Amino acid sequence: MIVLCAGGTGGHVFPAEGLAAILKKRGHKLGLITDKRAMNFVNYEYFDAIQVVNVRRSNIFVYILTFVECTLRSLWFLYSHKAKIVVGFGGYPSLPGMISAKLLLKKTLIHEQNSVLGRANRFLLIFVKGVATSFFQTKHASNSAVWIGNPVRESVQVVMAQRPTKNSDQFHICIVGGSQGAKLFSEVIPKAIELLPKELYSKLFITQQCRVEQLSEVEQIYKKLGVKAKLESFFSDMPARLSQADLAICRSGASTIAELTCLGVPAIFVPLAISKDNDQGENAQAVVKAGGAWVLKEREFTPQKLAELLVKIMQNRESLESMGQAARSIAKPHAAEDLANWLETFL
Repeated sequence: MIVLCAGGTGGHVFPAEGLAAILKKRGHKLGLITDKRAMNFVNYEYFDAIQVVNVRRSNIFVYILTFVECTLRSLWFLYSHKAKIVVGFGGYPSLPGMISAKLLLKKTLIHEQNSVLGRANRFLLIFVKGVATSFFQTKHASNSAVWIGNPVRESVQVVMAQRPTKNSDQFHICIVGGSQGAKLFSEVIPKAIELLPKELYSKLFITQQCRVEQLSEVEQIYKKLGVKAKLESFFSDMPARLSQADLAICRSGASTIAELTCLGVPAIFVPLAISKDNDQGENAQAVVKAGGAWVLKEREFTPQKLAELLVKIMQNRESLESMGQAARSIAKPHAAEDLANWLETFL
């Protein structure tokens, strides 16, 4: 069995799922060690066995006790399922599984999604057999690291193959909030839209991810302005919606960037200010340098500044095509297959 260890957020689980989809097709048995957050969205079809760990960090004593417990449970999971190789995708819940793999003398690999090596992966560098990165230049990565890219979900691959056409009669903005952005975006973006010249309202179509408690308020603002909008707390078909967008407004997590670059969608990135080591800011800069995005820091993300930027973009719409191509130029659409090929060299 090949076992994948990942933190419970989409940023860690989605790349693991992208790899799992390819390995499953190749006939491998797969296991997953993650925390309970991932149970809300993980694709169970990919995995023959799942171990949920719960490392609590309320204080140092609780952390040590729960970490030891999770490590012991991971040891039994790896031993009982005869794991051959264990791959870490970052996040503190990946540590019990990876440390257990080392104690059992299993081969270990890590994949880093961000342009800054995460702290869990940085700790694991001392004993892993190989390191794969999503970005060409990844801070703190070892010299032997291999640039492979960030695997994207199977649903993104399907949309890429379809190459949907965009509606030239409207300007489609797709706003991806997620758990770390929906509240801020729902507060700022409707006010920014309200500041746009009124003649632009009829040209807009907005797809926006909102928190449940903000849906009604945001919907009323767009309705009052006469702006067409589709609002949901969660879109199951987000890759398809992104592919039809002229512009995305979103955070700059690694999975979001991987999907946007593969789909060739220009974006306004608002990096999470509290992200450790400024990994989201570094991620965004990689796309900006390629010519595929703009960045507004959280302190700059005001209705006035956003409205000014949107007017500039909408008045120069033809430039979006070249920006989309620039974003696509740094994409790694076959990262899942390449990562699977790399992994299999260690079996």
